[in-house]
Amino acid sequence: MTEPADSHLRPAARIVVVCSLSLFIIFGIRLSFSVFFAEFVLTEGWSNEASAAIFSLNMLFFALTAPLAGLALDHYGPRPVFGLGVCLMAAGLWLSSRATSLTDLMLSYGVIEGCGLGITGLGPVASVVAGWTTPAQRGRAIGIAFAGTGLGSLVFVPLTNWLITFFDWRGAYLVLSLICLIVLMPLMVLGLERPPSERSFHGRSLQPKTPWRSLLRQPTFWALLLVGLTALGPVRSLTVHQIAVMESAGIDRATAANVVGLAGLLTSGSFIALGWVSDRFGRVTAFTIGAAGLLGAVAMLQWLPAADSVVLLMFYALFFALGEGTRSSQSTALASDAFQGQGLGFINGLMGGMFGIGAALGPWLVGRLRDESGSYDSGLLVIVAMVLASVLAFWYVARREVGKRVSYQVASTNIGKPAE
Repeated sequence: MTEPADSHLRPAARIVVVCSLSLFIIFGIRLSFSVFFAEFVLTEGWSNEASAAIFSLNMLFFALTAPLAGLALDHYGPRPVFGLGVCLMAAGLWLSSRATSLTDLMLSYGVIEGCGLGITGLGPVASVVAGWTTPAQRGRAIGIAFAGTGLGSLVFVPLTNWLITFFDWRGAYLVLSLICLIVLMPLMVLGLERPPSERSFHGRSLQPKTPWRSLLRQPTFWALLLVGLTALGPVRSLTVHQIAVMESAGIDRATAANVVGLAGLLTSGSFIALGWVSDRFGRVTAFTIGAAGLLGAVAMLQWLPAADSVVLLMFYALFFALGEGTRSSQSTALASDAFQGQGLGFINGLMGGMFGIGAALGPWLVGRLRDESGSYDSGLLVIVAMVLASVLAFWYVARREVGKRVSYQVASTNIGKPAE
């Protein structure tokens, strides 16, 4: 008996929704660190550098854990792997609620919670979505899943601020830990399941698995790693420094924060819209639009002191959203298209690790240049350079590797068909 045509679409749609809701919580908690950062400096008297080191250590362990999580996903599936990740997140947040020193937080939030975030991060989650979708659906599916990240910041940042006001920062960490256990744990463990082990047509794999030694000799593989390294570096550099840049141009903090909130809202729509563009017109088109958006955002910041700030800030929010809406989603879609034969979990986990390294190095480098020069001009040029490098590497991988996969896929679907 033939299965209904939509028998695969129904569970795939459910997986996408569950992943989006999960990332809503995961990234809401992650991006709320900016509120804790301000509280550490204000109430504990820790320096900016020391407080920021907590997040840097968190990102380091995020980058180290993501590839291992992806490898485990290929072998064990999402339920045990993400269950472990959520347990580590909850444990790290609970231990943070009991911290009495900077060293305690470095261990609890920096190491333990960082490992949990690496396991449940964008790369591993994208591998599950990619496993349940065909290349023709993948851009939209990952875009919808990743849209939860923008909405998460809109909800959890003010929620965290409210929790700190009423319960102090330790009480806020305790509440976030409970959210992980009560909401996130059943959502990921019960709502997700192992995707088809191999994307195929008529029982035939889309491409043979490439031996790792041969893979490491392929320029396209190293170009893909460069895409991952430079994908989130520019975005997180703007995320960390955007309010400071606006303030240096005479914009008050409340206005700057509202602009950032608007950008987060627009980003959710951007993920979905550019995911559709990716499937309809190609990954390169969508990624290039996003790159142009980031360059436009940098230009808006550069022109702020000399033009109508309100108009430029509105355009900044729009351009930033276009950039954010393609960097992680289209990079993981590209990785899934080009190297899925190596294991969707591992290849996307590896991309997640590169995301983490870039997100840690970019903001640090921009801040260092700001301290040395007294201006953000050189730091903004670094962001531009990272964006351009990512575009060139993305184009190279898409033209070389994905083209070969598509040709193989077409050939595979024609095997066994009767001659016309």
